[in-house]
Amino acid sequence: MKRYLPVLLIVVLFVPAFQTVALAGDIDAAGDTLFRIQVRNRSGDQVFLTLAALNRQDAYHLVIPPGEERAFGVQAGLYAQTTFACGSSATGTLEVFQQLRLIFLPCAGLAPNAGAPTLEKIHLTDAPRGLKWHYRYGTLLKGLGGSGGAGAAGSCDYTANAEVTIYNRPSFGAQVFSVQGPGLTVQPSARSANGWYGFDPGIAQAANIGPFRLRWLPPGSGAVTPGCFSLPVIWTPRAGLCYDMPMFDTNVYASPDLSSPVLFVLHLGEFAQVLGHTTGGDWVQVDLGPGNTGSHVVGWVEASTTNVNGPCSGLPVIGP
Repeated sequence: MKRYLPVLLIVVLFVPAFQTVALAGDIDAAGDTLFRIQVRNRSGDQVFLTLAALNRQDAYHLVIPPGEERAFGVQAGLYAQTTFACGSSATGTLEVFQQLRLIFLPCAGLAPNAGAPTLEKIHLTDAPRGLKWHYRYGTLLKGLGGSGGAGAAGSCDYTANAEVTIYNRPSFGAQVFSVQGPGLTVQPSARSANGWYGFDPGIAQAANIGPFRLRWLPPGSGAVTPGCFSLPVIWTPRAGLCYDMPMFDTNVYASPDLSSPVLFVLHLGEFAQVLGHTTGGDWVQVDLGPGNTGSHVVGWVEASTTNVNGPCSGLPVIGP
């Protein structure tokens, strides 16, 4: 199965030069789903970003003068993003579910840390053709390259009471991500329906998106601040299942044949369980039931479109 490299979703669109005020939310506004996007412009030219929500009517037009830094408050969600900088543009998608920091580097020359999206930079000539890159930052685990600390008023802060085991999914049957000692402090960004707290570990992740980027703290394993009780409860993947996380619209066919009926279209941010593959490996059977679409369709996707997460090796051969 083909695996995709880490995703950035920098989207660039030319915004008229007279539009000098970003139509983003006030960073001091209250709201459980408002996150800060901090943009530093080192490019020497004005930078424009446009975010258009894929599931709502929200739209933001962000303008950052050369040599300056701006912070914008943006509602959580998945956006079609367009970025215009250095006389060129790039398009893609951007998922906002925690604070983001984007640093635009000087226009001339290659990015000094090309291909390293976790180093908090954007250089429009950095990404290989056809690929998208995702730049994100957040609280890192103590002992894993970062430090915790007290968050802003109203934020969610978790502190481990004793040694704590962190899991890749919110289940004791899931793969163990890390074991940390007492006093570990992180800032969760979501909750699962069964009471686990999810946080982004701030490490490079190959093409994981949405809830698959999170690592999970068991209920009762640490002390939490009151802000944790207002975290959004999100859909989470089940332990022990292989999932497909398509990075673009993907047809689900009735059979492993492009001429067969299309039963469903998976969009970015929609997930399905992978059941197995054909003998030649060109097609993969998926079950939407354990995913987040609300559908229970079982069908086939081309293997070249898949982007998988979980225990995906050794899947059975199904069909021809």
